[in-house]
Amino acid sequence: MRRITALLLAGLAALTLTGCRRGPGLLPYAREIEDMELMQTLGVDRAGEGQVEVTASSGSGDPAEGAATVVSGQAGTISAAVLGMQGEGSSYLYFGHVGQLLLGEELARQGVEPALDYILRDVETRLDTALYLVRGGTAGKAITAAGEDGSADRLEALAEDAGLLAGSMPRTVKDALSDLYAQGATFLPAVEADEALTAAGYGILKGDSLAGWAEGDAALGVNLVLGQVDADVVELPLDGGGVAALRVVGARTSVRPVMDGGALTGLSLTCTLDANMAEGNLDLRTEEVHASLEAALAQVEEARIRSALELAQELDADYLGLLRRAALARPWHKEALEGASLGALELELHVTAKLQRSYDAAR
Repeated sequence: MRRITALLLAGLAALTLTGCRRGPGLLPYAREIEDMELMQTLGVDRAGEGQVEVTASSGSGDPAEGAATVVSGQAGTISAAVLGMQGEGSSYLYFGHVGQLLLGEELARQGVEPALDYILRDVETRLDTALYLVRGGTAGKAITAAGEDGSADRLEALAEDAGLLAGSMPRTVKDALSDLYAQGATFLPAVEADEALTAAGYGILKGDSLAGWAEGDAALGVNLVLGQVDADVVELPLDGGGVAALRVVGARTSVRPVMDGGALTGLSLTCTLDANMAEGNLDLRTEEVHASLEAALAQVEEARIRSALELAQELDADYLGLLRRAALARPWHKEALEGASLGALELELHVTAKLQRSYDAAR
Protein backbone atom coordinates (compact mmCIF):
# COMPACT_ATOMS: atom_id res chain seq x y z
CA MET A 1 0.00 0.00 0.00
CA ARG A 2 3.00 2.33 0.37
CA ARG A 3 3.48 2.07 -3.40
CA ILE A 4 -0.10 3.18 -3.99
CA THR A 5 0.25 6.16 -1.66
CA ALA A 6 3.48 7.23 -3.36
CA LEU A 7 1.76 7.04 -6.74
CA LEU A 8 -1.10 9.16 -5.42
CA LEU A 9 1.27 11.91 -4.33
CA ALA A 10 3.15 11.77 -7.62
CA GLY A 11 -0.12 11.96 -9.57
CA LEU A 12 -1.30 15.02 -7.68
CA ALA A 13 2.02 16.72 -8.28
CA ALA A 14 1.82 15.98 -12.01
CA LEU A 15 -1.68 17.45 -12.26
CA THR A 16 -0.49 20.60 -10.50
CA LEU A 17 2.38 21.03 -12.95
CA THR A 18 0.28 20.47 -16.06
CA GLY A 19 -2.31 23.10 -15.15
CA CYS A 20 -5.15 23.26 -17.67
CA ARG A 21 -3.21 21.90 -20.63
CA ARG A 22 -4.27 18.53 -21.93
CA GLY A 23 -1.29 16.25 -22.42
CA PRO A 24 -1.38 13.07 -24.53
CA GLY A 25 -3.27 10.36 -22.65
CA LEU A 26 -3.70 12.50 -19.53
CA LEU A 27 -7.36 13.42 -19.97
CA PRO A 28 -10.19 11.84 -22.01
CA TYR A 29 -11.25 13.43 -25.27
CA ALA A 30 -13.82 16.22 -24.98
CA ARG A 31 -17.37 15.11 -25.74
CA GLU A 32 -20.81 16.69 -25.76
CA ILE A 33 -22.86 15.84 -22.67
CA GLU A 34 -25.76 14.56 -24.77
CA ASP A 35 -23.44 12.00 -26.35
CA MET A 36 -22.49 10.47 -22.99
CA GLU A 37 -24.10 7.96 -20.62
CA LEU A 38 -23.19 8.92 -17.05
CA MET A 39 -22.30 5.82 -15.04
CA GLN A 40 -22.97 6.19 -11.31
CA THR A 41 -22.15 2.76 -9.83
CA LEU A 42 -19.29 0.39 -10.62
CA GLY A 43 -19.05 -3.21 -9.43
CA VAL A 44 -16.04 -5.53 -9.63
CA ASP A 45 -16.06 -9.32 -9.18
CA ARG A 46 -13.68 -12.18 -9.70
CA ALA A 47 -14.50 -14.10 -12.88
CA GLY A 48 -12.35 -17.18 -13.15
CA GLU A 49 -8.58 -17.49 -13.08
CA GLY A 50 -6.94 -14.16 -13.76
CA GLN A 51 -10.18 -12.50 -14.88
CA VAL A 52 -12.45 -9.82 -13.45
CA GLU A 53 -16.04 -8.96 -14.29
CA VAL A 54 -17.03 -5.30 -14.20
CA THR A 55 -20.64 -4.14 -13.98
CA ALA A 56 -21.66 -0.51 -14.39
CA SER A 57 -25.02 1.21 -13.86
CA SER A 58 -26.19 4.66 -14.84
CA GLY A 59 -28.33 4.93 -11.71
CA SER A 60 -32.08 5.39 -11.68
CA GLY A 61 -32.12 6.94 -15.13
CA ASP A 62 -34.61 9.42 -16.55
CA PRO A 63 -38.19 8.28 -15.80
CA ALA A 64 -39.17 9.30 -19.29
CA GLU A 65 -36.52 7.04 -20.78
CA GLY A 66 -37.05 3.99 -18.57
CA ALA A 67 -34.85 2.10 -16.13
CA ALA A 68 -31.15 2.52 -15.52
CA THR A 69 -28.63 1.32 -18.07
CA VAL A 70 -26.64 -1.68 -16.79
CA VAL A 71 -23.65 -3.02 -18.75
CA SER A 72 -20.94 -5.54 -17.92
CA GLY A 73 -17.73 -6.95 -19.33
CA GLN A 74 -14.88 -9.32 -18.55
CA ALA A 75 -11.14 -9.04 -19.03
CA GLY A 76 -7.86 -9.58 -17.25
CA THR A 77 -7.93 -6.06 -15.77
CA ILE A 78 -10.60 -3.55 -14.81
CA SER A 79 -9.30 -1.05 -17.35
CA ALA A 80 -9.64 -3.52 -20.23
CA ALA A 81 -13.12 -4.59 -19.10
CA VAL A 82 -14.28 -0.96 -18.89
CA LEU A 83 -12.90 -0.22 -22.34
CA GLY A 84 -14.61 -3.29 -23.76
CA MET A 85 -17.98 -2.11 -22.44
CA GLN A 86 -17.85 1.02 -24.60
CA GLY A 87 -19.19 -0.94 -27.55
CA GLU A 88 -22.31 -2.11 -25.72
CA GLY A 89 -24.24 1.16 -25.79
CA SER A 90 -25.19 3.87 -28.25
CA SER A 91 -23.44 6.52 -26.16
CA TYR A 92 -20.00 6.97 -24.68
CA LEU A 93 -19.91 5.56 -21.15
CA TYR A 94 -18.51 8.22 -18.84
CA PHE A 95 -17.15 7.02 -15.48
CA GLY A 96 -16.20 10.38 -13.99
CA HIS A 97 -19.65 10.49 -12.38
CA VAL A 98 -19.21 7.18 -10.50
CA GLY A 99 -20.06 7.71 -6.85
CA GLN A 100 -20.09 4.12 -5.56
CA LEU A 101 -17.76 1.16 -6.01
CA LEU A 102 -18.98 -2.30 -5.00
CA LEU A 103 -16.59 -5.22 -4.56
CA GLY A 104 -17.82 -8.81 -4.50
CA GLU A 105 -16.93 -11.03 -1.54
CA GLU A 106 -14.80 -13.48 -3.54
CA LEU A 107 -12.77 -10.67 -5.08
CA ALA A 108 -12.33 -9.02 -1.67
CA ARG A 109 -10.93 -12.26 -0.23
CA GLN A 110 -8.47 -12.39 -3.10
CA GLY A 111 -7.39 -8.78 -2.58
CA VAL A 112 -8.82 -5.30 -3.22
CA GLU A 113 -5.58 -3.58 -4.23
CA PRO A 114 -6.16 -3.87 -8.01
CA ALA A 115 -9.60 -2.23 -7.66
CA LEU A 116 -8.27 0.59 -5.48
CA ASP A 117 -5.30 0.98 -7.82
CA TYR A 118 -7.70 1.43 -10.74
CA ILE A 119 -9.61 4.22 -8.96
CA LEU A 120 -6.30 5.85 -8.04
CA ARG A 121 -4.83 5.83 -11.55
CA ASP A 122 -7.82 6.33 -13.86
CA VAL A 123 -8.30 9.89 -15.11
CA GLU A 124 -12.09 9.77 -14.79
CA THR A 125 -12.62 8.17 -11.35
CA ARG A 126 -12.34 9.92 -7.97
CA LEU A 127 -10.84 9.04 -4.59
CA ASP A 128 -14.00 10.21 -2.81
CA THR A 129 -15.92 7.32 -4.40
CA ALA A 130 -17.93 5.47 -1.73
CA LEU A 131 -16.70 1.90 -1.22
CA TYR A 132 -18.84 -1.14 -0.32
CA LEU A 133 -18.35 -4.89 0.05
CA VAL A 134 -21.09 -7.26 -1.11
CA ARG A 135 -21.56 -9.97 1.49
CA GLY A 136 -22.52 -13.44 0.29
CA GLY A 137 -22.80 -12.40 -3.34
CA THR A 138 -21.35 -10.53 -6.27
CA ALA A 139 -21.30 -6.84 -7.06
CA GLY A 140 -22.88 -7.56 -10.43
CA LYS A 141 -25.83 -9.29 -8.80
CA ALA A 142 -26.25 -6.48 -6.28
CA ILE A 143 -26.32 -3.80 -8.98
CA THR A 144 -28.75 -5.78 -11.13
CA ALA A 145 -31.00 -6.63 -8.15
CA ALA A 146 -31.49 -2.95 -7.38
CA GLY A 147 -33.95 -2.91 -10.27
CA GLU A 148 -35.54 0.18 -11.76
CA ASP A 149 -34.76 2.40 -8.74
CA GLY A 150 -31.06 1.99 -9.44
CA SER A 151 -28.19 0.99 -7.17
CA ALA A 152 -26.90 4.57 -6.92
CA ASP A 153 -30.11 5.89 -5.35
CA ARG A 154 -30.26 3.03 -2.85
CA LEU A 155 -26.62 3.40 -1.81
CA GLU A 156 -26.93 7.18 -1.51
CA ALA A 157 -29.96 6.71 0.74
CA LEU A 158 -28.01 4.19 2.81
CA ALA A 159 -25.15 6.66 3.25
CA GLU A 160 -27.51 9.49 4.21
CA ASP A 161 -29.24 7.29 6.80
CA ALA A 162 -25.99 5.88 8.22
CA GLY A 163 -26.29 7.93 11.40
CA LEU A 164 -29.70 6.44 12.10
CA LEU A 165 -28.56 2.86 11.50
CA ALA A 166 -25.93 2.98 14.30
CA GLY A 167 -24.13 0.01 12.72
CA SER A 168 -23.07 1.42 9.36
CA MET A 169 -21.10 4.40 8.14
CA PRO A 170 -19.94 5.47 4.68
CA ARG A 171 -16.31 4.93 3.68
CA THR A 172 -14.43 6.09 0.60
CA VAL A 173 -11.56 4.75 -1.47
CA LYS A 174 -9.40 7.46 0.07
CA ASP A 175 -10.35 6.26 3.58
CA ALA A 176 -9.39 2.70 2.72
CA LEU A 177 -6.06 3.67 1.16
CA SER A 178 -5.16 5.92 4.11
CA ASP A 179 -6.00 3.25 6.69
CA LEU A 180 -4.21 0.44 4.89
CA TYR A 181 -1.09 2.59 4.57
CA ALA A 182 -1.13 3.85 8.17
CA GLN A 183 -2.35 0.82 10.12
CA GLY A 184 -2.42 -2.15 7.74
CA ALA A 185 -6.15 -2.76 8.21
CA THR A 186 -9.48 -1.05 7.67
CA PHE A 187 -13.21 -1.69 7.58
CA LEU A 188 -15.78 -1.14 4.85
CA PRO A 189 -19.59 -1.08 4.97
CA ALA A 190 -21.16 -4.29 3.68
CA VAL A 191 -24.43 -4.76 1.82
CA GLU A 192 -26.48 -7.79 0.87
CA ALA A 193 -27.03 -8.53 -2.82
CA ASP A 194 -30.78 -7.98 -2.60
CA GLU A 195 -33.17 -5.45 -4.11
CA ALA A 196 -32.79 -3.08 -1.17
CA LEU A 197 -28.99 -3.42 -0.91
CA THR A 198 -29.55 -3.98 2.82
CA ALA A 199 -26.79 -2.89 5.23
CA ALA A 200 -24.88 -5.93 6.56
CA GLY A 201 -22.36 -4.56 9.04
CA TYR A 202 -18.72 -4.20 8.02
CA GLY A 203 -16.10 -6.22 6.22
CA ILE A 204 -12.67 -6.18 7.87
CA LEU A 205 -9.66 -5.88 5.58
CA LYS A 206 -6.25 -7.00 6.78
CA GLY A 207 -3.55 -6.04 4.34
CA ASP A 208 -5.74 -5.70 1.27
CA SER A 209 -7.79 -8.88 1.75
CA LEU A 210 -11.10 -9.58 3.46
CA ALA A 211 -10.34 -11.23 6.81
CA GLY A 212 -13.74 -11.28 8.53
CA TRP A 213 -17.04 -9.56 9.21
CA ALA A 214 -18.23 -7.26 11.97
CA GLU A 215 -21.95 -7.83 12.36
CA GLY A 216 -24.61 -7.30 15.02
CA ASP A 217 -23.09 -6.05 18.28
CA ALA A 218 -19.60 -5.83 16.77
CA ALA A 219 -20.83 -3.47 14.03
CA LEU A 220 -22.56 -1.30 16.61
CA GLY A 221 -19.36 -1.34 18.66
CA VAL A 222 -17.36 -0.02 15.70
CA ASN A 223 -19.55 3.06 15.52
CA LEU A 224 -19.32 3.60 19.28
CA VAL A 225 -15.51 3.42 19.30
CA LEU A 226 -15.28 5.89 16.43
CA GLY A 227 -17.98 8.20 17.77
CA GLN A 228 -20.25 7.77 14.75
CA VAL A 229 -23.53 7.47 16.64
CA ASP A 230 -26.41 9.85 15.98
CA ALA A 231 -29.45 7.82 17.03
CA ASP A 232 -28.84 4.42 18.59
CA VAL A 233 -31.90 3.23 20.54
CA VAL A 234 -31.23 0.84 23.44
CA GLU A 235 -34.18 -0.93 25.06
CA LEU A 236 -33.85 -1.74 28.76
CA PRO A 237 -36.26 -3.98 30.71
CA LEU A 238 -37.66 -2.40 33.88
CA ASP A 239 -37.91 -4.14 37.26
CA GLY A 240 -41.62 -3.44 37.55
CA GLY A 241 -42.34 -4.56 34.01
CA GLY A 242 -42.23 -2.71 30.74
CA VAL A 243 -39.34 -1.35 28.75
CA ALA A 244 -37.46 1.94 28.75
CA ALA A 245 -36.01 3.16 25.46
CA LEU A 246 -32.86 5.28 25.63
CA ARG A 247 -31.57 7.11 22.58
CA VAL A 248 -27.78 7.32 22.40
CA VAL A 249 -26.92 10.58 20.66
CA GLY A 250 -23.15 10.71 21.15
CA ALA A 251 -20.08 8.68 22.03
CA ARG A 252 -16.51 9.75 22.74
CA THR A 253 -13.72 7.21 23.10
CA SER A 254 -10.13 7.90 24.12
CA VAL A 255 -7.26 5.41 23.82
CA ARG A 256 -3.99 5.40 25.74
CA PRO A 257 -1.16 2.87 26.05
CA VAL A 258 -0.59 0.82 29.21
CA MET A 259 3.11 0.49 29.97
CA ASP A 260 5.04 -1.71 32.38
CA GLY A 261 8.40 -0.04 32.67
CA GLY A 262 9.35 0.57 29.06
CA ALA A 263 7.27 -2.31 27.67
CA LEU A 264 3.83 -1.96 26.12
CA THR A 265 1.41 -4.39 27.81
CA GLY A 266 -1.99 -3.17 26.68
CA LEU A 267 -4.33 -0.37 25.73
CA SER A 268 -6.90 1.40 27.88
CA LEU A 269 -10.11 2.65 26.25
CA THR A 270 -12.51 5.05 27.93
CA CYS A 271 -15.89 5.65 26.29
CA THR A 272 -18.40 8.27 27.43
CA LEU A 273 -21.97 8.07 26.13
CA ASP A 274 -24.63 10.76 25.91
CA ALA A 275 -28.24 9.62 25.86
CA ASN A 276 -31.83 10.85 26.18
CA MET A 277 -34.98 9.13 27.35
CA ALA A 278 -37.06 8.19 24.32
CA GLU A 279 -39.79 6.16 26.05
CA GLY A 280 -40.50 4.97 29.57
CA ASN A 281 -42.83 5.78 32.45
CA LEU A 282 -40.05 6.94 34.76
CA ASP A 283 -39.23 10.05 36.72
CA LEU A 284 -35.61 10.92 35.98
CA ARG A 285 -35.60 13.38 38.88
CA THR A 286 -35.20 10.35 41.15
CA GLU A 287 -31.48 9.85 41.60
CA GLU A 288 -31.77 6.07 42.05
CA VAL A 289 -33.71 5.66 38.80
CA HIS A 290 -31.37 7.96 36.93
CA ALA A 291 -28.23 6.12 38.10
CA SER A 292 -29.65 2.66 37.41
CA LEU A 293 -30.55 3.56 33.84
CA GLU A 294 -27.09 4.99 33.20
CA ALA A 295 -25.44 1.86 34.59
CA ALA A 296 -27.68 -0.46 32.52
CA LEU A 297 -27.01 1.52 29.34
CA ALA A 298 -23.25 1.49 29.94
CA GLN A 299 -23.37 -2.29 30.40
CA VAL A 300 -25.16 -2.87 27.10
CA GLU A 301 -22.87 -0.59 25.10
CA GLU A 302 -19.75 -1.99 26.77
CA ALA A 303 -20.68 -5.46 25.51
CA ARG A 304 -21.01 -4.10 21.98
CA ILE A 305 -17.63 -2.37 22.10
CA ARG A 306 -16.01 -5.52 23.49
CA SER A 307 -17.36 -7.47 20.52
CA ALA A 308 -15.60 -5.08 18.14
CA LEU A 309 -12.37 -5.23 20.17
CA GLU A 310 -12.42 -9.03 20.40
CA LEU A 311 -12.75 -9.22 16.63
CA ALA A 312 -9.72 -6.94 16.23
CA GLN A 313 -7.68 -9.20 18.53
CA GLU A 314 -8.94 -12.40 16.92
CA LEU A 315 -7.93 -11.19 13.46
CA ASP A 316 -4.88 -9.30 14.81
CA ALA A 317 -6.06 -6.44 12.64
CA ASP A 318 -6.05 -2.87 13.97
CA TYR A 319 -8.99 -1.85 11.77
CA LEU A 320 -10.11 0.72 14.37
CA GLY A 321 -6.73 2.47 14.44
CA LEU A 322 -6.31 1.95 18.18
CA LEU A 323 -2.50 1.93 18.13
CA ARG A 324 -2.36 5.13 16.11
CA ARG A 325 -4.82 6.85 18.44
CA ALA A 326 -2.81 5.73 21.46
CA ALA A 327 0.35 7.15 19.87
CA LEU A 328 -1.38 10.49 19.34
CA ALA A 329 -2.48 10.53 22.98
CA ARG A 330 0.99 9.56 24.30
CA PRO A 331 3.50 10.45 21.57
CA TRP A 332 6.47 9.66 23.81
CA HIS A 333 5.42 5.97 23.60
CA LYS A 334 5.11 5.99 19.81
CA GLU A 335 8.14 3.76 19.29
CA ALA A 336 6.71 1.04 21.55
CA LEU A 337 3.33 1.22 19.78
CA GLU A 338 4.70 0.95 16.25
CA GLY A 339 4.42 -2.58 14.96
CA ALA A 340 2.67 -3.86 18.11
CA SER A 341 0.28 -6.79 17.77
CA LEU A 342 -3.24 -6.28 19.11
CA GLY A 343 -3.55 -10.01 19.67
CA ALA A 344 -0.74 -9.88 22.23
CA LEU A 345 -2.08 -6.89 24.17
CA GLU A 346 -4.58 -6.64 27.00
CA LEU A 347 -7.41 -4.27 26.14
CA GLU A 348 -9.01 -2.49 29.10
CA LEU A 349 -12.41 -0.90 28.58
CA HIS A 350 -14.29 1.60 30.76
CA VAL A 351 -17.72 2.82 29.65
CA THR A 352 -19.84 5.46 31.37
CA ALA A 353 -23.21 6.85 30.30
CA LYS A 354 -24.68 10.29 30.89
CA LEU A 355 -28.47 10.43 30.70
CA GLN A 356 -29.76 13.94 30.08
CA ARG A 357 -32.25 15.15 32.69
CA SER A 358 -34.11 17.39 30.25
CA TYR A 359 -36.81 14.73 29.70
CA ASP A 360 -39.24 13.98 32.49
CA ALA A 361 -40.89 10.73 31.40
CA ALA A 362 -43.37 10.84 34.28
CA ARG A 363 -45.22 13.77 32.72
